[in-house]
Order: sequence, then C-alpha cells, then structure tokens
Amino acid sequence: MEIGDLQLSNEKLKKYCDELKKTISPNREVLFIKGLQLNLNSFEIDVARNRCYYAYPPTGLQYLAAAINERHLKVKILDLNFEFLKKIGGENHFDYHEWIDLLDEYFEKNNPSIIGVSNLFSIDTPSFIEILEHLKKRKDSHIIIAGGQNATYEGEKLLEDNLCHFVCQRESENKINFLFDNLYENLSHEPTPGILFRYNGKIEETEGKRDIIELKGNLKSAHKLVPIEKYCEVGTLSPYSRMAGKDTPFATILFNRGCEGRCKFCGVVDYMGSGVRSRRIEDCLDEVEYLNKERGIKHFEFLDDDFARYKDRAKAVLQGIINRKLEITWASNNGLIAKTIDRELMEKMRDSNCLGFKIGVESGNAEVLKKIKKPGTLKNFTEFSKISQDFPEMFIVDNYIFGFPDECFGQMIDSYNFSIEMNLDWSNYAIYQHNVSYFGNEEERKKGGNRIGDFIPTKDYLKGKIDSYEKILNGLEVFKIQYDTIPSREQLKSIWSVFNLGRNFIQNKNLKPDGIPKKFIRWVSVIEERYPTHPYINLFLSLAYNLEGDEKNAETQCNKMHNNLHEEYWMEKFNQFEFNEIIKNFPKNHRQSEEAIDFLRKKYTAPKKNG
Repeated sequence: MEIGDLQLSNEKLKKYCDELKKTISPNREVLFIKGLQLNLNSFEIDVARNRCYYAYPPTGLQYLAAAINERHLKVKILDLNFEFLKKIGGENHFDYHEWIDLLDEYFEKNNPSIIGVSNLFSIDTPSFIEILEHLKKRKDSHIIIAGGQNATYEGEKLLEDNLCHFVCQRESENKINFLFDNLYENLSHEPTPGILFRYNGKIEETEGKRDIIELKGNLKSAHKLVPIEKYCEVGTLSPYSRMAGKDTPFATILFNRGCEGRCKFCGVVDYMGSGVRSRRIEDCLDEVEYLNKERGIKHFEFLDDDFARYKDRAKAVLQGIINRKLEITWASNNGLIAKTIDRELMEKMRDSNCLGFKIGVESGNAEVLKKIKKPGTLKNFTEFSKISQDFPEMFIVDNYIFGFPDECFGQMIDSYNFSIEMNLDWSNYAIYQHNVSYFGNEEERKKGGNRIGDFIPTKDYLKGKIDSYEKILNGLEVFKIQYDTIPSREQLKSIWSVFNLGRNFIQNKNLKPDGIPKKFIRWVSVIEERYPTHPYINLFLSLAYNLEGDEKNAETQCNKMHNNLHEEYWMEKFNQFEFNEIIKNFPKNHRQSEEAIDFLRKKYTAPKKNG
C-alpha cells in the first residue's frame, strides 16, 4: 500500500481529530503520566519510609518525550509513583489510599490539553485503570491517550468504557508523532498501524507499514523532565542499587531494545517485535556520562532484555565506560542471556565496575526448556557457570519459573537441583501465571490470551507471609510430593517457600566452607530491609556473621530472630522447616555455625528423580 493510499485509509482518524479539536482546542501543554509500581493491598508504610519499594524512572515516557521534541511542545512527565513515595516519606498525615489526589494537585497548577497514561507491568494495572477512571470526568477538557501493556491488549475495552480517546498499542514513538500530526501541525510522519479510536460508534484502527522504532540520539533533554538524582531518596531499583549504597543516586539506561529469544512465557517479542535494535555506542556513553558528571548519578541499571545480543558492541560500551574513567557502578537486574556471555565479556563487566547481574535459566529440566522455547540448553548454562566461578567480584543470580502448564513436581525438582549445581550466588524463583484481563467476568479472565507473567508469593502478602487456605504439604513434607503430580496453585506457593529457603539460604555457596560469607551478608541485608520481620532471614544472617568472625553482629541478628519469632505464624513455619533443634542451642561461633548449616543442608537435599 502506497503512502497516498494509507493517508486515504486513515481519513477517519483525521476526521475524528478535527471533531475533537472543536470542543478541546489543543494548547501546547502535554502531560505523560506514570502510575504506581506497587500493590496497595500489601503496602507497608515502614518499608516505604525505609525506601525499599521500586522507584524506577519513567524511561519509556522519556523516550516518548524525546520522540516529539521536534514539535517544541511544553511536555511534562508526572511520575505518580515517585510523588507517592515522596509524600509517604515526608508527610505523616498523608493518606495513601487517597493517592489519586496527587493528580488533582497537579491540575490545580497546570492545564495540559493532551494527557498520555501508560503502564508496562501487571502490578501497574490497578493504578493505570484508576487514573483513567479519574480522568474520565475531565474527558471533555483533555484529549486522553492510553499506552503500554493494558492499552496494547485491552485497548478496545478501554475505548468501549469511554476511558480514553485514543489507544497506542505497543511501542509508541512513531504512533504518537502520527497522531500529533493530526492533532497539531502536520510534520508528515508516515502512517502507522496500532492507533485505536472510537468513531461513529465503531472501534477503528489506523493502517500503515510495519512500525519499527529506530533508536537515535540520547535522552539528555528528556532527563531534564524528571528529578533523576532524587529517585534514590524515595525508593530503590533492585538489591543491586541498594548494594551500591542507600543514598547513592541511580538511573536506568537502555542500550538494546528487543530480544532474539522467543520464550513462550515472555511478552517482549509480541510487544516490541522480533529482532534487537541497538543504539549508537557513543550516544549511549554520552548519556551515561551526562548523568554521571552533570546529574551526579553513581549507579546505573541496564534495562535491556538482550544486552549482549551484539557481543562486540556490548564489549565496546563497557570499554567506553572504562576509557572515559566514569566513576560508576552498574548492574543488570533485568537479566542477560547466558549463551551470549563469554570470558572476555565477563572481564569487561568486572573492569567497568559491574556489581552483578541476572541470567534467565527458567528451568533445570531439558523437556521444559524445549517446551517453553528458551534460547539456551542445560549445557549452555553449565558452561556459563564454570566461567562465572572465576569472577567472585560480581554477585550473579539465575532466574527460574516453575508451575508451567502440565509441569509435574519432578520437573520442578530438576530446577531446584540444577539451581544448586549452577553454584551461583543466588537463585530467583517465580511461579508461572497467565496475565488475566483486568476487565470482564471470571470466565472471560480464564480465557485471557497468551500473555504470561510470573508471581513471587512474598511480594503479594503483608510482611512476606504466605497464607494458604487449602490442605497442602508444607516444610520438608514438600519433598514427599509424588514426582508425577501437577501441584495446585496453593501447593506451588509452599513449594516456592521451601525451594527459596533450601537453595538460597541452606544450600547457598557462600555459606559453604569455600564460600564468601560477606557476599551473602551484603545481599541478604538488603532483603532484610524489605522484610524486617522475617526471622529466618535473621537466623541465616547470624550464621553468616559467625562464619565471617563477626560475633557482635551475629548476636544482634540472633536477638532479632527471637523478637520476630513471637508470632504464631513464624513459630509454625520454624517447626515446619525443622529449625527448632538449632534454635535450642543456637550457634555462637564459626565452627558451630558450620555444623548447623551442614545439619540443615542434609535435610534440604532433594533426591534425584532416578535416586
């Protein structure tokens, strides 16, 4: 289809925009809104005031702002997650249930004619919907655009419920410019598909050539739209940013967009399209240097889903950090693909002050890996593990998901055993779940498409307690589940709890005779800040401090453990975990702690399937 034909097919968009402009005359003010990145049902004020909730900068909205920079509009970004956490930390009388009032406070001083609202993850969905519902009463005063995950997959429903005027699906840099061509002056951007709107009672979609976003330039101008150096004052990015220092200013950076993998559980390819697009190396480095030297940022986290897709370019970026003598640390909490990492890249990572990174393994069972189309084999992961042992300076984590459809317990045990054999510093476990629709009845939600997410039980419960309402196996009894059993959802939560405890605390490499207890202490101390009432975190920190020869801190953690154990919930858990024998004669020194951990290690060694 030629450009002229496409313009003709998009005539309905132009007509709808012209009609809107008769009642809502666009001024030059544009507002992009990001919602909350937390679950209010399990929200804890003390945790927020300790700055332990996520405070990711609105990088996606900054890319949108950069994309329309040529229009010379007055663009602002309202990060409600940042403003919310800032209020919590500074005002004792702030009622967090009324967080939406922050939006009204903005409108008291500003009058944007166009408002864009976006979310990217499932945890953002409730606030995304609440923001749109709140704006609905102002729909005659502002042109409202919805973007991000929910807009992509539930755009028609958003329009049917009259929550917005336009929906931009998937990546939106090109879409927002084509839409603004019709709302403002026409700068002749090519027509693009993926803009939905309701015209004459019918949902319409624009047409155009395949929408491919080219990553050009840097975000220097867009960084001026957010107080990036203050994000560390309200929250965190990950344990890595916390390891860099609680008061260390942080930022996110993107080098590549997209992923070569086609994992069935992941929505990156569906959302961003196939292939990986990369920025100019100098553009990326200039942005890092600007943030470091002009904005005081000391820690960076790469957001890439496939950072080392172009290995030589990845090495060049890291060498550039070294050559420019940037005094920073960095990490990749989003994860790297193991088979793209070689020894030379690891050396560049270490020398450019990488604190650590995660890799996606997802399963220790070859059949499951094949089924989910993971770009890696058990051999790839084992080879990576061998290389990683020579780089103890970095804290390396592998990610696993279990509970895939029809996955039996024996396959989950394979993941548990393989995560121990990988011998990395930590293993993140998550439970597979479908991303269900926010709308509709229960039956409709069960049909909710192929978009898939993961679920970490402790993040959805107050103080990390995992409650269950079914009769299930708990504690060491979990290892008695028949290997051909497909566990229930409630049973999966208990399996998660035992796997996490067994692998990350009892079987942790840094608590073994040749380990580095300091690495365990550094990581788990960050987790303790988020979950200060978890007694088994205190228990293992005490043991680790003893291994390190720090008996004073060991005693402090032991006392915390006893204080946190007064709750019936934790007393029952300690009984299920079979910790009571250790509690009766709690270790006081290095030798006793080694013996205690070894005692537990034998209990939490799962038998092989053929054993």
